[in-house]
Amino acid sequence: MTSHFLPLDVLRQEFPATKSAIYMDVANQGLISRTTRRSMDQHLDNRLNGLNDEEVMMELVERTRSRFAQFIGAEKDEIAVTKNASEGINIIGNSIAWRPGDNVVLCRQLEHANNILPWLHLRDKHRVELRVVEADSGAIPCDAVAKAIDSRTRIVTLSTVTMVPGFKTVMEPIAEACKQVGAFLLADASQSVGILHTDVTRLGVDGLVASSYKGLMGQYGLGFLYCRQEWADRLSPAYLARFSVDLGNAPESAPIFDSVKLRAGAPRFEIGHYNFPGVIAAYASMGQLMEIGTPAIEQSVTSVARRLASGLLDLGLPVCGGAPGDHTGSIVALGDPAAVAGSREADSRIQSLHKHLLNNQVIVSVRRGMLRFSLHLYNTADEADRVVGLAKNWLA
Repeated sequence: MTSHFLPLDVLRQEFPATKSAIYMDVANQGLISRTTRRSMDQHLDNRLNGLNDEEVMMELVERTRSRFAQFIGAEKDEIAVTKNASEGINIIGNSIAWRPGDNVVLCRQLEHANNILPWLHLRDKHRVELRVVEADSGAIPCDAVAKAIDSRTRIVTLSTVTMVPGFKTVMEPIAEACKQVGAFLLADASQSVGILHTDVTRLGVDGLVASSYKGLMGQYGLGFLYCRQEWADRLSPAYLARFSVDLGNAPESAPIFDSVKLRAGAPRFEIGHYNFPGVIAAYASMGQLMEIGTPAIEQSVTSVARRLASGLLDLGLPVCGGAPGDHTGSIVALGDPAAVAGSREADSRIQSLHKHLLNNQVIVSVRRGMLRFSLHLYNTADEADRVVGLAKNWLA
């Protein structure tokens, strides 16, 4: 990928919402660009007029698969097109040949519900042990996770960046521990892909899931699953449909007989037809992100996040994690980490500050009792300073 940054005044013209508000809610839903919006027009016009562009769209599905593979440093056949990150998690969980006594390792306090519920279901269905590692001051403790892994561990699942308080997870010790016992390391990258530079080889993961409507600046209903080739070829999908199997050059409508051959790699996990508008949007938005370069995006975003965190900290506000450091990515959270874990009620002041910011056109969200600021490439140092100024006025 290239690594150059467009002038922010030019870049922000692509995102009309930045003219009327300070948008810091990417962890909830990212903005789409004018370019992404325009990219869908032709397909929607065709649908409006009864024109079938399915062959063209199927070619775009494959180009989008290739583009996401390039985006994260993977191979095309290691990518499945999904509805969202949640589907990707369920695909992997239900492709494992579970045996009673196997275990899954996770830090439940810091995961989204959709990276907890599938494992609870599999626990009850297959008598699998859920090994829950406790959070450490709002962070996933990599050493504790690594120590929880043993010869019966089948999957370790975690977020590359937690939904809240938004700390980056140190992956290397966990990846090494998984490799030693042959466990599958599954990463939910919904809060990092598109914002922080992502290389699956460097991360050491076997699987990675993401939805396209956050950092990838796309639409709801479209996501991706990366599954390392060596794993994908030995996993058995829980469900099959036309695009899961290899029928050679036969058309989609070809009859199916007694035997089927699974597609090589991750595409074997794909079920049913594709969300074409979502594919179009993701292809366009990833193109923009790749033109700028995720190393440059990460550098810009983390710089603004650190400025914001430092300014709020200087006001005496409870910035989770304290001073910016290696844990800082694109998310800054205010509040008590105990609220995240559910062991303490949310501070009423968090709701008050949230309302004050919304009244002043700052779009942020409250998650698990914490006020969450989540940034992307269009956020600026000036916006960070304006938010700090508004917080200062609220304190006065």
